[in-house]
Amino acid sequence: MPRYRIQYSKRGPASYISHLDLVRTLERAFRRAGLPIAYSEGFNPHPRFSFAAPLPVGVEGLAEVLDVEMQVSVDHRDLAERLNGALPPGLAVLDVTVVSDNTPAPMAELNMAGYIVHLDEDDLPGPLPAGAVQDFLIEEHIEVTRKGRDGREKIRDIRPGILKLDVLSQVNGLTMQLELQTGSTLNVRPEDVVEVFFRHAGMAVDKADLQIIRTRLF
Repeated sequence: MPRYRIQYSKRGPASYISHLDLVRTLERAFRRAGLPIAYSEGFNPHPRFSFAAPLPVGVEGLAEVLDVEMQVSVDHRDLAERLNGALPPGLAVLDVTVVSDNTPAPMAELNMAGYIVHLDEDDLPGPLPAGAVQDFLIEEHIEVTRKGRDGREKIRDIRPGILKLDVLSQVNGLTMQLELQTGSTLNVRPEDVVEVFFRHAGMAVDKADLQIIRTRLF
């Protein structure tokens, strides 16, 4: 079956759509656009979508990736135009390319993601200490506690997955740029990195105050 790789953005109100609702929204958009998506077989067929990495609710994405299989070939430019005409506000197709059947799924190819994280001035506990970033990045081990699927808390060392951390601006708050390992081997969350970074600097922030944008998937 013909397969297409779609790069799309998920911004504004659309960032609060859960991944399950996103799948439903995209399926309806393909139908409204008259695009013949392929479905799995079985009692409960579902559209043959393959996402790179689901976005957490409330996180915007500037260049998300989705593979979709179609029943028949469609011009990739026509696919983008028709789908954009059927998508709700906040979702937009940026690019469409044809990929071969033997191309790995987006999740299998994914190994890194870029983020911009902003904290408003009112949400900051104070100015960052001098050298806070350098002092944080020279640490050999940076540990966070997460709950596993069994409900038990586990300590994980995320330092190998912190590939880049920079302060971009301290005007009207704090804006940071991060590049983090993402995928099945090690999946590092930006909110965990920012929280432990501030804790390392002797400060505390509320994860709920973080404004997170995923800028790119590598």
